[in-house]
Amino acid sequence: MWEKMFRKRLEMTASTKYSYKANKVLVHQESLHKSVLYWLFLLFIGLFLFGCLFQTALFYGYSVQYELPLSSALIAAGVMMFLLSIHYFYRWKLENVTDLLTLGIWSIPAIYFIASFQAASGHYAMLMVMLNVMYATFFALAAVVTKQRQGAQWVQYGIVFAGYAAVFYCFMNMFGNAYYKDAVMLSGEGLRLTSVFQYANAYAAYLLALLLSALWLLMNSRRWYMILLHGSMVVPLLLSFFLTLSRGGLVMLPVILLAILPFYRLVRQISFFLYLAVGSAGALLIAEPIRKITTSLFEQVAGRNPMNPNTVSLFDPQSLKGWCMVGSISIIAGLAILLSERYLVPRLEQIMLKISEYRFANLFIPIAMIVFGLLALLLISENNGIVKLLPSELQKRVLSINFQQHSVLERLTMYKDSLKIVEDYPVTGAGGGAWTTLYQQYQNNPYIVKQVHNFFLQYLVETGLLGFLALVVLLVSVYGLYALQFFKQNEDRGHYQVFYLISVSILLHSLLDFEMSYAYLAAVVFLCLGGLSAGIKQTLASRKMGWIPHLNKGVFRFIYPVVMGLLSIVVIFVAVKELQGNHYYNQAVAKLDSPANLSMEEIFEPLEAAIRSSPAHPDYLILKLQLLYQAYSQSKDVRYEQEAKKIVTLLNSKEPYNKPVLEIEYNQNVSAGKLNEALKLTERSLKQVTWGLNVNQGGPNWYDRAVALNYELGNRALTGNQTEANVKHWNQAMDWYRLVVSKKESLKSLPNGQLQGEPFEVTPGTSLIIGQLNYSRHNYKEAVEALHRNVNDQTDTPVTKLIVRWYLAALQKQGQTDLPIYEAFVLKHPEERAEITKLASGAP
Repeated sequence: MWEKMFRKRLEMTASTKYSYKANKVLVHQESLHKSVLYWLFLLFIGLFLFGCLFQTALFYGYSVQYELPLSSALIAAGVMMFLLSIHYFYRWKLENVTDLLTLGIWSIPAIYFIASFQAASGHYAMLMVMLNVMYATFFALAAVVTKQRQGAQWVQYGIVFAGYAAVFYCFMNMFGNAYYKDAVMLSGEGLRLTSVFQYANAYAAYLLALLLSALWLLMNSRRWYMILLHGSMVVPLLLSFFLTLSRGGLVMLPVILLAILPFYRLVRQISFFLYLAVGSAGALLIAEPIRKITTSLFEQVAGRNPMNPNTVSLFDPQSLKGWCMVGSISIIAGLAILLSERYLVPRLEQIMLKISEYRFANLFIPIAMIVFGLLALLLISENNGIVKLLPSELQKRVLSINFQQHSVLERLTMYKDSLKIVEDYPVTGAGGGAWTTLYQQYQNNPYIVKQVHNFFLQYLVETGLLGFLALVVLLVSVYGLYALQFFKQNEDRGHYQVFYLISVSILLHSLLDFEMSYAYLAAVVFLCLGGLSAGIKQTLASRKMGWIPHLNKGVFRFIYPVVMGLLSIVVIFVAVKELQGNHYYNQAVAKLDSPANLSMEEIFEPLEAAIRSSPAHPDYLILKLQLLYQAYSQSKDVRYEQEAKKIVTLLNSKEPYNKPVLEIEYNQNVSAGKLNEALKLTERSLKQVTWGLNVNQGGPNWYDRAVALNYELGNRALTGNQTEANVKHWNQAMDWYRLVVSKKESLKSLPNGQLQGEPFEVTPGTSLIIGQLNYSRHNYKEAVEALHRNVNDQTDTPVTKLIVRWYLAALQKQGQTDLPIYEAFVLKHPEERAEITKLASGAP
């Protein structure tokens, strides 16, 4: 018996020993596995922050030219998403608020996917689904990587140092050492910096975020060289900000400060404004000389031939002078900030110790800012000494800030128009790209703006109230919980603050502009939101939520990582196909632009490959449609026309609001003499484009086409003795004309400071047609009114000559005359005297 017990004990010991070893190996492997993924995640985030920033910050401007870098970024995000799913497969548990927020972030791409079922544009809707999957991936990545303080620090430094690199690169463009298209712009308003964004307001928003981060980092660093580094960047950041000439940045700066200052102690708020003053003084001191140097070098480098810029050496006298000015002032300011941080601030803290102990001491300065806000507005509104300290171009921009200024009034109009779209698509919105696809159907006046200039309204248009609610819940949850934790004085206080500064700055500025249309900036915002969620150290009350333990056990625990893994494969596959399609499309375009005499088949080969990769891409299909109609017009081979009709059918189902398709079809029907079909397309277009603007800027207005087609069809009906059809078409022509006159009259109600946008007039062709119609119906008074709209002394074209002839004849029919016009006209065209008499005396 004892022998059996001993043997059993020995077996149990051995089993425990080997079990312990197995667990130890498993834990070791898991730790190694986690470590490898951790470094891969950090590497990916770093490569994205530094690499994609210089791809026009991944701007998506609803054009095929922007899609190549977007597809590349989506592939990389898909790979990281797959690795993240592997990490979750071993580590995922729903234990705290961070985990819950990480789950919740996927509601945003899910809602975009739902919105795609009734999307105004199938292609843009799916692109926005993919981009929002990428944003959610960045959120989840940050939530994993930044849980450790070291990871949070590296990600924050990555964001900031990538920004420093962009600023440095912009200075290289300013001083002629590099050339990036539109990084430096000379406009009617003066020199404007745009850096890699190619848009001054987006760069200004980015600079504000970097500036606030630099000030926070230097005030919370213990190493003197880091204080000096960030302190030395204050002048370049402020100088760049001033030279963007961004009014939106200046307007939103006080709002952003009110959002961030409560997170600073009173003494730190004072030092914040002190360092801001030091940097501003240094920047304003050199702003005008730097502007002159930059203007001179820009004209030398790219002024004559922007396609072949001639950059200069760093040691070029002007370039070197610019670098020395910026460098010396920046270092001096950095040293001043370093000395203040080391010696002045500690003494200030001792002096203000009692005041700082008040519970709401950190609100004193923000409240004072609000109280003296009206005074600040007064100072800006008048040409006072403070404004005169600014560079001349910036003075003009500051003094032009008012609510009756065109850019403000146009934004307000766009905001109202966006709400009209929401009324028709209230619940789930009209999908990605809804604004740029639909706005011309709802616009108050004929402006052309592809972006609504407000991220939240654009989001509302695209995802409806459901998506807007999801976004608001996410932002309120992240910022609210983070703020509550921050003010509890916990040990992690401030270690995640750069995430707050970056995201709040960009989001607040996006109330007035379209920074979030840069996929890079949007990804950075979601990366910061994920970082903030990782900083929320709050567990879920599993006792109150009895369903949570069940999700952390058995098969349920693997649902989330498996779904994420499958979704990542879909993202990678779709993005690779889009990348291939873009590559083949560019090949086809290059062959079209080639001077070589290539056959149609040689051009079709890469284009067909592009369509196979992305079968519903509107740009690929439109190019093929144009080529097919071109081939048909040359060969009259009906196979080309039949294939073109199939493409039109596909585009109408996937892209029902695509303006180029309507233009191509209209021109094809007119050239084929199918005027009734052309009229149907015209009426359809006028439902989608309420001001009749042509997709090709400066092209014929659709209202003119409607009038002309009805007039011609009426003439044909008259020739064929079809009286009813004749009356119908000519009445329709009159109705369209009256609508144009009415819409033209409505433009007079625009506020004084607001421009109407694109030209919208009763054109000479329409005047002539309506004048002739009224003349033929004995409505001579109405004929004179229509013709008089385009009567002038410029009568060199056949249309203008006919307008004056019929105008004078209609007057004679009423026993009237316009002597100055008549004498000038017959003096220039003597033969017209007889033509007018003949017309006035003949039967109508």
